[in-house]
Amino acid sequence: MNQNRNKDNDLQRAIDEITQKGGSNGAPKAAPAPMASGMPQPAPSAMKLPQSPAPQMGMPTMPPMSTSSFGRPMSYGADISKVKEAALKELFPIMDRVEVEPEKRFLLYQEMLTTMRDKAVIAPAYEAARQIRDDKVRADSLLYLINSIDEMSL
Repeated sequence: MNQNRNKDNDLQRAIDEITQKGGSNGAPKAAPAPMASGMPQPAPSAMKLPQSPAPQMGMPTMPPMSTSSFGRPMSYGADISKVKEAALKELFPIMDRVEVEPEKRFLLYQEMLTTMRDKAVIAPAYEAARQIRDDKVRADSLLYLINSIDEMSL
């Protein structure tokens, strides 16, 4: 039996050497503290057990959920249009931190207006439209805003 234990220890040491070369920076591991009973401790490598592919007992499994910054859980399998709407709602309060050209900024606000139908988007969208340098693009953007305001007022 002692001969089998030595073979197991040698095998485990070989495995440890291989895994240390690939996964660690070569730093030696600290030896475990001796037991209070005074019994001799086996080498640290002999104490390792092979990992089974089965889930470990007592470990909680994570459901396929994500939590938005508003604290509402959202399923990964949710309708993509709802994910888009949630993303636009989360983006709206931080749009001033987005570094894009005025035309692209307006297009983001346009997307928010189309998806969210929220009147709070109109004023920042108007400011973005006013900063567009190309007269034709600025005119189209302002006309879009006018039509959106008319639709929301009905």
